[in-house]
Amino acid sequence: MTATATDLDPEVVRDLEHQFFVLLRRLRRNLAERGQAVAPGLSALGYGVLDQLARDGAARAADMACVLGVDKGAMSRTVHQLVELGLVERRSDPDDARALVLELSDHGRERLTAVGLQRHAVFLRAMSEWTSEEVADLAATLGRYNASIEAALAAER
Repeated sequence: MTATATDLDPEVVRDLEHQFFVLLRRLRRNLAERGQAVAPGLSALGYGVLDQLARDGAARAADMACVLGVDKGAMSRTVHQLVELGLVERRSDPDDARALVLELSDHGRERLTAVGLQRHAVFLRAMSEWTSEEVADLAATLGRYNASIEAALAAER
């Protein structure tokens, strides 16, 4: 049975919102720490760009700004920093020679991998009392939540 807005206990919804705020604060802090671990002075956004490039491959800065939900100015400053640090390279877009795409450099991939392995070990220790089934259930539930939110936002547009 699917819950409607009137079926949900307001106190339970408030508790869920609070838990999401706690998670959001933790994620922001975690991303900032990961950025610093990759390169001193690297922002959470810089880490997010590296992570996105590692997941999806080369992309235009404007497309990355949309995916990460930041303005073009912030993206431009971040890309400049990533290039200066040797973590990202700009290359001609194979589909449009006038445009540039961002790509992880070998150094960027090495740093991202090293930090990812360190953070993965911390995550495993933190989740050591959880079963694989519990972790899978959490992932599935969060995936369902994210899909629901995306659908609700799309309906409002």
